[in-house]
Amino acid sequence: MKPRIPVSPSASARRLDLGFLKLGTFWILQAGNIIQSFGYFLPTTYLPTYSTSIVDLPATMGTMLVSLFNATSIFGGIALGMLCDRFAVTNILLLSSVGSAVSVFLFWGMAASSDGGSSQTALALLTVFSISYGFFAGGFSSTWSGVITQIKQDSQSSMETGLVFGLLAGGRGIGNVISGPLSTVLIQQGSISESKGHDPGTAFGTEYGALILFTGITALFGGWGWIWRYLSSVVVRCTS
Repeated sequence: MKPRIPVSPSASARRLDLGFLKLGTFWILQAGNIIQSFGYFLPTTYLPTYSTSIVDLPATMGTMLVSLFNATSIFGGIALGMLCDRFAVTNILLLSSVGSAVSVFLFWGMAASSDGGSSQTALALLTVFSISYGFFAGGFSSTWSGVITQIKQDSQSSMETGLVFGLLAGGRGIGNVISGPLSTVLIQQGSISESKGHDPGTAFGTEYGALILFTGITALFGGWGWIWRYLSSVVVRCTS
């Protein structure tokens, strides 16, 4: 496209600043981003199958649960993004991680039914899970703007924000790719546990038990940047 202002013949490309790669802040927050992504995609992948094979719900209900997750993730993204503009990003990461983990352990983990009498209870728990997990986990990527702001403050340099954003998205992609084959192993491990006679009254006693446990743990550790930030502040106060 023809520019409105002629390009100066002496113009040169600006040198790319990669100094942020030496910061512990970037790697700590990136590690939490990758860990969270290991389990983030698993509910939307297996929730429809779980609702039909374990809870004996119609296939349309599984689709509805995923739709609820996608819908509430929009509101979660907006809310967490607005909170990042007002509070420290590590606090918002902790909020997202704890909310996601509680949703997995408390709602999905308790939603199991082998008879029609308790299917409605299991459906209610799965519905609450889709809404709460969609809000807290679905809005996790909205914290990236806060992560970039925090890294920029710590680096005190003119880093390329687009590059940092791309690295964060790439880290999430790593979890997306690895979670596929990893989930197969978790389902197989869950089947072994089920054959050993574990209590089938909860989801943890089904073949999806290991998968659900892994999803909750990775969701919780997605906010470990808060622990690192807290310990760093304690060390600073003790040494000053």
